[in-house]
Amino acid sequence: MLRFGPLSWALVALAIALVVTAELLNTALEAVVDLVSPEEHPLAKRAKDIAAAGVLVASLGAAAAGAIVLWMHLAGR
Repeated sequence: MLRFGPLSWALVALAIALVVTAELLNTALEAVVDLVSPEEHPLAKRAKDIAAAGVLVASLGAAAAGAIVLWMHLAGR
């Protein structure tokens, strides 16, 4: 509907790929931590929390990139 240009689509696709990659790495790290340390351990929890924070940061970056693309398009630049 908005007819973004190829560069805008590339930026949005890259942002989506970054978030999916971060989520896949987070899932892999959680599986390895569960395998190595099946019992509760503070360092295992910390590793999982940090990996989840990485996904959050990637998601916020993707949202910012999407907002910038949309703003540039609506502003006519």
